[in-house]
Amino acid sequence: MFYRLLLAAIALASANGHAATDLFAGNGKSPRHTYRIPTLAVTKQGALLAFAELRRNGAGDSGDIDTVVKRSTDGGKTWSEEKVMLDLDPHTIGNACPVVDPATGRITVVAVWNRVHESKTAPGYGDDTRRVYLTHSDDDGLTWSAPADISRSVKQPTWSWFATGPGAGIVLTRGKNKGRFVLGVNHRETAGDAPGYRAHVIYSDDRGATWKSSRSFAALHTNECEVVELANGDLMLNMRNHGSPKRERALAISKDGGETWGETTWDPALPEPQCMASFMRHSWPEGDQPGLLLFSNPASQKGRENLTLRGSTDEGKTWPHSKLIKPGDAAYSHLAILPDGTIALAYETDGYKRIVFTTLKPGEWDAP
Repeated sequence: MFYRLLLAAIALASANGHAATDLFAGNGKSPRHTYRIPTLAVTKQGALLAFAELRRNGAGDSGDIDTVVKRSTDGGKTWSEEKVMLDLDPHTIGNACPVVDPATGRITVVAVWNRVHESKTAPGYGDDTRRVYLTHSDDDGLTWSAPADISRSVKQPTWSWFATGPGAGIVLTRGKNKGRFVLGVNHRETAGDAPGYRAHVIYSDDRGATWKSSRSFAALHTNECEVVELANGDLMLNMRNHGSPKRERALAISKDGGETWGETTWDPALPEPQCMASFMRHSWPEGDQPGLLLFSNPASQKGRENLTLRGSTDEGKTWPHSKLIKPGDAAYSHLAILPDGTIALAYETDGYKRIVFTTLKPGEWDAP
């Protein structure tokens, strides 16, 4: 009944949502200089987890960076104290990407480590490359296992940079790959005739214990990405452009659960300034009612500004519904769906000084 009422409205509004509040805020000084890269997840028990990078000594992408988490049991009205969940050494471990197992409730998080700047990362698996780590929680996000290095199972030896998400992974619900965990990632190839960045996914068929990488990838100059399962069982990868003049989101379709990817296309309905975006299913088609896909990003080709939430009821073919969430300065964002259908959103703003959290209830869309 809830989804029929929701999809009859085919809309969003903030009138019934909570006011925007600071989720993480740096003070510009060590050891709490800057927080970046927000990611949300909803546990099987209905708790809301918010992950971020604590950049202790500066705002840059490398240095002493830990992954922190907060937890809410009332839909984001109140939050626990921040907890460091990943801190291997005085280097970077971030881009925490959660996948929640709907059967067991285990929360698996894949993250990445590096000790040198992205421009200086080396191929392979050594100290100057990018490593991939796995941790999990079996108590609804209260405690986390020691991180395990899974780099050799998901990364080729000629890849230097490797990044998870940013965002969350999904668990497939239909077809022969039902139950597969799938997470959007990207890599930088250093060998061959066309070195550079390409987006793809990693996947697990044993509930997150072991992982494999796609056998084919999206086009050159794609990187940060998130994946959605479509109603027909295909997967759609929605990707940032990186290192190209394009200012539109890139898309690719997989018909085999993420193992291979078809031709990369670009969607002029989703403008971007080359920035991370969030892409998520809110609801599945039910009877004669369509499903709802959500997308958030800074909807500008000029800069990281005007954070906009969009909705599609035709499985991502068109995006006729939109709501401006934050005029002006806004950057990375991430979506999650609470158990009652409320839409949760965390986003960077104020020159990366704050990560803000807000929620929205079903209602009316603003005019595009």
